[in-house]
Amino acid sequence: KLFHELKIVTEVPLDHIDERTVCNTIAPEKDVDGFHIMNIGRLCLDQPSIIPATAAAVWEMIKRTGIQTFGKNVVVAGRSKNVGMPISMLLHTDGEHERPGGDATVTITHRYTPKEQLKIHTQLADIVIVAADRYLSNTHHFLLK
Repeated sequence: KLFHELKIVTEVPLDHIDERTVCNTIAPEKDVDGFHIMNIGRLCLDQPSIIPATAAAVWEMIKRTGIQTFGKNVVVAGRSKNVGMPISMLLHTDGEHERPGGDATVTITHRYTPKEQLKIHTQLADIVIVAADRYLSNTHHFLLK
């Protein structure tokens, strides 16, 4: 019985093993991170899926605090597969699907987004989600102005 309840966490990045191979070797229903290709596909197709924990926590905070995302411009600073990408998917998804989403217009920025563009995107945003610590140094001073 315990085996059927077992879930698996994949510590990424993996240095000397192909990360995608490892993630896809784990049964989708045991994949706590939602990294299996079937879980990622379900998330992208607005179907019930496993949502990585941090992205799920951010989504829950948005819902519980009553922040309205419908029609809002949201910037997600960071495109990681465990935070940035999943929260972006949740935010832009149609709110009337099986797994309701935020119906927001989402802009994803990353380490190669020019600072001038990052500044413009954050100033135009109604909501900014910083999903990567390395962006704090580039993003915080745009948010304070």
